[in-house]
Amino acid sequence: MTVSAIAQVSPTPDPQVPARPDAAADGQHPADQPEAAPACRRPGRPRERRVDRAIIAATLEIFADEGYHALSMESVAARAGVGKATIYRRWPGKKELVIDALATLNDDLLAARQQLPERTVDRIRAILRHLATRDTDSLAGRILPRMVVYSVSQPDLYAEYYHRVITPRRQWLHGILREGVRRGELRPDLDVEVAALAIVGPTMLPTRGLGTDSQGRDLADRVFAVLWPGLAGPDTPAQADRVSE
Repeated sequence: MTVSAIAQVSPTPDPQVPARPDAAADGQHPADQPEAAPACRRPGRPRERRVDRAIIAATLEIFADEGYHALSMESVAARAGVGKATIYRRWPGKKELVIDALATLNDDLLAARQQLPERTVDRIRAILRHLATRDTDSLAGRILPRMVVYSVSQPDLYAEYYHRVITPRRQWLHGILREGVRRGELRPDLDVEVAALAIVGPTMLPTRGLGTDSQGRDLADRVFAVLWPGLAGPDTPAQADRVSE
């Protein structure tokens, strides 16, 4: 079981679409050329989806590497292998493009719901382990520190990021905790908001110098051992070492 989809997705653009022989002559960028019409095109305009994915992937990479101010429609077009006109047909400006790109970091939440274990105790342990061992070099890992800074320097951008990226994650975790309460696996008077903060907060802090291993592998189990007695319902074992893996 994996829960890496909780925090990140790393879209990869499709290979460059070859240009028509006359592409240079009509002044269009190679990736903007229309494809030769197939005998039977599948529904959903697959070429449009490929172009969209390439633009989103390029936006996230530039944003993660260079930040919001360095990102431009020109740089995204060059990285994605499309013309600026292709981007402007989809997004009116840079901010809208960046917000939509950031929102795709949650694309795997649905898959994560389907992959989680059945019992609430195992779900919480799995989430803690994912958070504690997350890849800081991933797109989401590189973007998060920038968003912390932008919460002060770019409050409008951060507000959109919080609404489109953070809020769905919070609602998802709150739903897991409330379901645990309904099942009787978590205490009936559980403060869901505080419990969610207690789960996420310790694993978001740097582990260097805190006595944990360099990859945070033991941090999740240690946090779980502290938290679980305060989360467990009256008929659920309160000792972490009595909970099956």
